[in-house]
Amino acid sequence: ANQQAAADRAQEKNELNAASVDRVAGTLADQFDPQYGGFGYAAADPNRPKFPEPSNLVFLSDRMNRDSVSQAERDRAKKMLLESLDGMISGAMLDHLGGGFHRYSVDRRWQIPHFEKMLYDNGQLASVYSAAYRDTQRDEYRFVVEGICDFVLRELKAPGGGFYSALDADSDGEEGKFYRWTDDELATLSKNISGFALASEVFRLSSEPNFEGEYHVPDPGTTLTVLAEKRNQSFGELNAELAPLRAAMFVARRQHARPITDVKILTAWNGLMIGGLADAGRLLDRPDYTEAAAAAAEFVLSQLRQKDGRLLRSFAAGQAKLNAYVDDYAFLTSGLIALHRATQQTRWLDLALSL
Repeated sequence: ANQQAAADRAQEKNELNAASVDRVAGTLADQFDPQYGGFGYAAADPNRPKFPEPSNLVFLSDRMNRDSVSQAERDRAKKMLLESLDGMISGAMLDHLGGGFHRYSVDRRWQIPHFEKMLYDNGQLASVYSAAYRDTQRDEYRFVVEGICDFVLRELKAPGGGFYSALDADSDGEEGKFYRWTDDELATLSKNISGFALASEVFRLSSEPNFEGEYHVPDPGTTLTVLAEKRNQSFGELNAELAPLRAAMFVARRQHARPITDVKILTAWNGLMIGGLADAGRLLDRPDYTEAAAAAAEFVLSQLRQKDGRLLRSFAAGQAKLNAYVDDYAFLTSGLIALHRATQQTRWLDLALSL
């Protein structure tokens, strides 16, 4: 009886309730960087690395739309969310040529990333920016989502529909070699690409090198929406002017040594990407993304599920192995629920329930 009473008290102590959620909101507010967005800023260590932490952004997206909290709390959540989203697309955390986000920024300003690209971050950020587009109708958020999804489908999609885990940060043993540009390379681009001066201005490529003292990485310093306003343009107008310049730079970048692809297919991370694609398909009216999410779900359920219904964690070289962990079940279930929302097909909900 005493043991049961102690267990009950422990359960009460750890029960998730409104007060718990309010504490999360307060803690995030304490950790928020009011100048550049994101979390973990500390005055004593202003330039420590900063991660996207998509789960925080999901929390804030939910809170800004939740009627059960005060308008002031909803406004605070919205401010933290949008300033974080804008900060992340203002620096080189976002790959402005190929789409998708790098793993984290080595500085407070989101200026220079650790260049690894991870499936799990991009899957969650596709969901977050899709919801932000729904809530704000800002075209730049839509563009970011499409860049994430197109990058993943182009560079991380495996035969059969599942998704590889990551692109390495290094090429030929050098950090960011694929993504950086030398002065000589930029001079060549300027000669060969008509109108290149606009890209150089927007992405600050004519400024002092911003990576390792000798290389340039596209880094606009603010959102393209703000830059467009300063030029008396809409985001769409500026983006349309940049499109052929981006495309030409993207082609030129292919001459750089390409980073290695981590070809493990992980159940949990695929679940997050399935959710991201399904959310993007639903909120951006992109049925092609929803179809890609469904194909990935079919792959995972056929290749990483055993006869008794239990999941395996990892697939590589044609073989699935390792018993799944809780996050594999949780994130795949979440992805299937997102697919149900996007398609209204009860099959996906039934499969989620079975897991």
